[in-house]
Amino acid sequence: MQMEDIVVNSKVKKLIGSNMDIDFSNADFGNSKCPWNTADKTNGHMCAVKDISICKYFCGIQYLDSVLCSYPYENVSILKRDEMDRDIIDRIV
Repeated sequence: MQMEDIVVNSKVKKLIGSNMDIDFSNADFGNSKCPWNTADKTNGHMCAVKDISICKYFCGIQYLDSVLCSYPYENVSILKRDEMDRDIIDRIV
């Protein structure tokens, strides 16, 4: 199956495998802080690092630009298998 074939509805396609950088290191940009960073007193944890990792608490993006985070519960204990579009690869930074 091609990425173009994954249709959410008649107007939206799901494109798999984007290269994203998502972090909450600049609280001035929005009003949320990464709860894992807060707990660890760091700015080192990121939701996604392009071509490297996806956080074990990252559960997706909700329109328009909200991150779904399950901290302190790992995503595999929160999401059901049918809510994931592929197996999670353990490449956490």
